[in-house]
Amino acid sequence: MSDERFEIYLTEARAGWLEARLVSGDSHYDLSVHSNFSEPIKDLFRCLCDVRGLDAPTDMETDYRHIEFEWGGEGWLYYWSVIPRPDGVLDIVVDFKGKREVDGDEYPVWKIETSTTWDALARQVFTQASEMLWMYGFTGYYERWQKDFPAGDMMRLGHLLHGCPAETQDFARELGYLAETR
Repeated sequence: MSDERFEIYLTEARAGWLEARLVSGDSHYDLSVHSNFSEPIKDLFRCLCDVRGLDAPTDMETDYRHIEFEWGGEGWLYYWSVIPRPDGVLDIVVDFKGKREVDGDEYPVWKIETSTTWDALARQVFTQASEMLWMYGFTGYYERWQKDFPAGDMMRLGHLLHGCPAETQDFARELGYLAETR
């Protein structure tokens, strides 16, 4: 996998849809994810918390980690796989496939295969989610996405970014994480 620029931008939530943009190298990919079957922000938080400090994939039957997940739309799916490697490097695969008819065959549209560091991706995901929360608030996010914002998962990631255990329980510290993004 290539070690090139990989960035994620959460651009808008509205009417049960989340719009995002992935940048891999010099290419830009726009994603549109529906809330019925997807929890994209929660998936990213849980994945990043689960792979923190790992230098290889675990045996999923004995030590489950949230490293594979799907984001759905209407007739299309984004398949994510995040594989930890030594020195905090993550191999990322995002495979976009679409269907032309209900229960029909899936056809490949595009596929990203790249690598980035845990720290770079975790900081960007945290900051992008913070920006969305600052823009809409908890109630505005709920109205747009039709599900609650995954604040608990976000704060677990914030603790890891600040060198604390994910299980830290400190509300003042958690509020401080959001203040840092302003």
